[in-house]
Amino acid sequence: MKFLVRSPLLIYFFLISCDQSSEIGIEELLTDQKEKIKVHYINIPLEVKNIYYDSVRTDDGELYFGKIDDPIFGKTKAIGYAQSYYQEGSEIPPIPGEYSENYYIPNDSSEFDSAVIYLHLSKVFGPNEIDEQEIFVKQIADTLFSSALYTSNKYTPITTEERGIIGLSRFKTANLNNNILSITLKEGYGKFILNEIIKRTKNYKLLDKMRGFALEPGENNNQLISFDLDNDNSKLIVYFKNPVEFPEINSPMMDSLQYTFRFNTPQTKHYTYYENNRSTSELSAVESFDDDEEFILNDKIYWQSSSGIYPIINLNNFQSFLDTAKNIVLNKVQIVTGPVNETFHNLAPKKSFYYIANSNNKINPIGIISNPNENVIMRDNSYFTEDNDQGEYLFDENITFTYQGQSTVFFQELASGNINAKKLVAYPENPNSFEKLVIDKNRFYLKVYYTKFNQ
Repeated sequence: MKFLVRSPLLIYFFLISCDQSSEIGIEELLTDQKEKIKVHYINIPLEVKNIYYDSVRTDDGELYFGKIDDPIFGKTKAIGYAQSYYQEGSEIPPIPGEYSENYYIPNDSSEFDSAVIYLHLSKVFGPNEIDEQEIFVKQIADTLFSSALYTSNKYTPITTEERGIIGLSRFKTANLNNNILSITLKEGYGKFILNEIIKRTKNYKLLDKMRGFALEPGENNNQLISFDLDNDNSKLIVYFKNPVEFPEINSPMMDSLQYTFRFNTPQTKHYTYYENNRSTSELSAVESFDDDEEFILNDKIYWQSSSGIYPIINLNNFQSFLDTAKNIVLNKVQIVTGPVNETFHNLAPKKSFYYIANSNNKINPIGIISNPNENVIMRDNSYFTEDNDQGEYLFDENITFTYQGQSTVFFQELASGNINAKKLVAYPENPNSFEKLVIDKNRFYLKVYYTKFNQ
């Protein structure tokens, strides 16, 4: 989909349109031809429905945990799965007064102090900030694989015995300092990790022994929470002290030492598993639909990516425009969504991207992350370079309250037959997102600027 030469599109569409000659500047450029060439624009309404995907990729972006009861999208329970991995410290001593992660290593005399998981809270869904939430850290029964693809319907078994619970915390999101949740792990689990470090167990072998853990909500939780595992404050720390000094392994006699494990290394994996129950919600009918089935309910379009609800846009009206038109060139084409109802101004995804659905209404979940050209509408300049940048449609939350962006080259290539696309699926910036939107089905349209050639 890289094109270095453009050919004019000679097409015309018999719709009511507006003369925009002065806006585009054609009068100044072609004063002797302005009776033959004029610039217009039209709004082409788009037919939009909803589609339900039961398998959303959730192993990229933030990690979700908790429970929420949304009157529109239903009840959701989220279990977050994650792994931790230690990076061996530098061999260069830290500068006095500074800290070098994992420079000091436990020795045979090291004594365990505590092990704590720290998670940087990113978003909270649900208004119950003063209600107590409960989080269980549980051992999983099977390892996660860094090279695998994990989706929202992938349940990884959790050890059911009491020994499977390795940590527990009760907290209120309103009371967290600096948005950091700390969970103290059981002493036996912390000692197990420390002993493996003392035995010089290789990090990849320890990762396999630890397998990973699940963050599971308590029975009475009423918030859905996301954690940013890329944040430096998200980590697992084993605290220890050394009664005896071992200089040859950078292990001084010292209190308050620590060994750090990270969640965001190339060797680790994290993802979220979701249980959805819409039986008492506005979208209760969705439970009777087949996967990838289009539907319309209440003349509205619903959008919440992590629960699998997306808008799917039919491009038939644009094709009808092409079939009928004569003697025009496309100057600028925009997809416009909105204006959005005031209720959703602060809840809507901040960006919209458009992916091409195949003949079965599906999209390649790998393509959502790796972004190959055939899956996504790109920025106009990306069609002429080696950079495959996605075309962003930003939500204007100050003036127009619409999603609007430019995809002129995509529609030019669609018109010329270089791209085959019949339907587009609207995605947020990351598919693992609980931002939401409900909008009238008639608020999707194409804004097309074109030049008309009079013969």
